Amino acid sequence: MGIYLPTAAVGNGQVLATLGGAGEIMTFFYPHIDFAQNVHECLPALYLGEPGHGEFMWTFSPQFQRRQRYLSQTNVLITELDLATRPLKLTFRDFCPPQTDALVRIVTVKNTGDDLFRGAFLHYFDLNLGEAALKQAVRYVPEEGYVIQYFRDIVLAVGGTRPGMWRCGKSIDQQLPSSAKSDMYDGHLNGQPEDIGQVDFALGYHLELAPGEETEIEILISAAESSQRSAQRFLELRTQGVPRLLESAITQDRNWLAQRRPVSVEPRLQEAYQRALLALPLLCDAREHSFVAAPEFDPHYLRCGGYGYCWPRDAAAAALALDHAGFSSYLAGLSGWLAKVQFPSGLWGQRYWAEGQLAPSWSLREDFHQIDQSASALHALATYLCSLPEDVRGPACAEYWDTVERAAEALVENIGDDGWHQPACDLWETYCGTFVYSNAAIYAALRAAARCARLAAQDKLAGRWEQVADSTRQAVLSSCRDGYFPRGRLESGWEDPVVDSSTLGLVEPFALLSPLYPDQRQMIESNLATIQVRLTSHLDGGVGIRRYEGDGYLGGVIGGVNTLWAAWVCLRVAESYRGKNEERAAHYRQQALDYLDFCLDHATPTGLLPELIGTDPNIPYWAAPHSWASGLLVECILALDELER
Repeated sequence: MGIYLPTAAVGNGQVLATLGGAGEIMTFFYPHIDFAQNVHECLPALYLGEPGHGEFMWTFSPQFQRRQRYLSQTNVLITELDLATRPLKLTFRDFCPPQTDALVRIVTVKNTGDDLFRGAFLHYFDLNLGEAALKQAVRYVPEEGYVIQYFRDIVLAVGGTRPGMWRCGKSIDQQLPSSAKSDMYDGHLNGQPEDIGQVDFALGYHLELAPGEETEIEILISAAESSQRSAQRFLELRTQGVPRLLESAITQDRNWLAQRRPVSVEPRLQEAYQRALLALPLLCDAREHSFVAAPEFDPHYLRCGGYGYCWPRDAAAAALALDHAGFSSYLAGLSGWLAKVQFPSGLWGQRYWAEGQLAPSWSLREDFHQIDQSASALHALATYLCSLPEDVRGPACAEYWDTVERAAEALVENIGDDGWHQPACDLWETYCGTFVYSNAAIYAALRAAARCARLAAQDKLAGRWEQVADSTRQAVLSSCRDGYFPRGRLESGWEDPVVDSSTLGLVEPFALLSPLYPDQRQMIESNLATIQVRLTSHLDGGVGIRRYEGDGYLGGVIGGVNTLWAAWVCLRVAESYRGKNEERAAHYRQQALDYLDFCLDHATPTGLLPELIGTDPNIPYWAAPHSWASGLLVECILALDELER
């Protein structure tokens, strides 16, 4: 399978699915939200007319006009398709009921014309359970009207409304008569009940609609570890009824969202805040409490190294944003996961599977370790411990003390006498050297760890860590040149003068510099101005921020993360001017709003935020929904709300 860019995602922390603008189900991740990706193709279609004498079309046909949105304050996805050649409307409602390993699709077909409509709705399934194409088995269960496909310990039952026709086949070549796909084009399925090997299947539903009449077709996809359990869960869900499952999903989302920290911002930003908050739990594994960076969309690493993994840095940004917005359980859960996956050395890896196994990585060797991942992990964990109520803070620090101590000592060992960390991989996972961003992350991590040490009555260690943190800070401050902070130092030891937006991390989230102090604010403003001059990119009448000078990733892109990051720093500077220089405060506030508008204008059609914004029309966005970008949007809205108040 090649690259596919979804427009939307649905899930519940146990399963995760992504969809395209025409209702294509692109992915279905189970038993975890990162693995396995069990869908090769999952495509809806219509047949217009009598079998063998009509017209077949996939919903991605240009004959359909498409609209897609989420039901307000929920993760229930609504896809509307209007057929341009005749008065017919097709609507999908997709969602994952809470506490289930299931995806539910409600299909509504409405005859909006004045004549009787005859035809069929068909749905094609080419499932690669366990990400394997071979050694699969599929069969239709006529007594209950559903299909079950199984491979080892991954089993999917698919059904709901009893189909009027069905076909199991082989997908080795979808043009051959043995494929269920090839059997769809005449509007009739031959009823083959089972097959093995590289399999596929299709379900069909006859339609006869009077003028103005509509009908609903319910499709449930229920996953489990055995055929018996999958069938049982499917039947239980069908017995509960799809309307009840839908109401449960709506209620769950809205009740959860009601716990958010309220903000007073304009309606568009209010909606973006809610959408980002709703997107983040989709990316958090409910069983493990880890976050994926984004639902995987490039599984063969054709254009990148993949996104369906947990980077400690991205996960920390997501969990901290949720914590700041009023959802503290995510940071608590992530802290437990971080303690579980920590290396014996005290450091953390580049990225992990949701369950904690080391994922495919390229920055683990000693001279190319991605040190900012470890610093971000310790910073998040120590921040969590220090934020706990006083009555539980002590026991929690004792429980996590070994994790904190080993991590802090490992970071200290990576700091030289000059205050710089040893050569490592940069946060963009491209260059080897010593980096301002990574030093700032280490500074924040050691300061937070020192606070934990004092809570644990380890004052000597706390003092030592604070001393090393101060040395990393002084090294960064001494690197400031001509009003900006260069990226760092090359592996050779020479200065790396490249302008890199990651130096925004000196302000947020690592607070090495604070705009509340005039001398530090001057450095922040000067560095920000240099980034804006050297990294601003214009697109569609707006401006965004690129990652760093010379960045050729994907042929040249704008950073959604980086633009939101710049907005966050602008808001912090604006706040520091409030009540002192309202003109400067208004200037930075407007810059932040412009950056936010740009990112929202280049989100997916359903408002999900990507990591990167493409300048190529074929790649309008990259990696959505993205946990770091979504977390940054939340932080920006909270900062804007503070400024407005």
